[in-house]
Amino acid sequence: MITIHEFGLVVGQRFDKATKKAVFEQCGDADILIDPRNSGPVVLFSREAETLVDAILSAVRDLDQLGLPAIAVRDDGDLLTLALIADRVGRSREAVRLWSIGRTGPGGFPQPVQRHMGTTYYRWSQVAPWLRDRLGMPIPDNEPVLAAVNLALQLRAMAPQVTGMDAIRALLAA
Repeated sequence: MITIHEFGLVVGQRFDKATKKAVFEQCGDADILIDPRNSGPVVLFSREAETLVDAILSAVRDLDQLGLPAIAVRDDGDLLTLALIADRVGRSREAVRLWSIGRTGPGGFPQPVQRHMGTTYYRWSQVAPWLRDRLGMPIPDNEPVLAAVNLALQLRAMAPQVTGMDAIRALLAA
């Protein structure tokens, strides 16, 4: 079944007028967002496809044809501070902070994935299973597609510098 999937791809370079025009010509379902929170412009898509992965893959290929490599899928819901995690689970920020440093709780809280201007960020896709498995909280499973696509885009960007990339590809295929 074909459905419309909405997502944004962060592009690792700035846009000039000609680039913007080329994006609109190549990707009729795209809009451009200049968001200072991201490391580059975000191309927003409303793309028809059977699955979200299929939609993202076709958009990445369209941007590749324009020489605009996607570096990440914008996933505002996955990157959270301890305060936002606390809000989601109905606990105090201090309780979540103590879990994160292992002072309370069962230990093994996921490591932060990013620090920016003194703020530490965690991935909800890593924290939610920890809350569910270690604390028994009724946290629903998040679809891990966006996290997996972001990892794939990171690997793709690193591939030219990695020796033994064929072995890594084989590991992914295993």
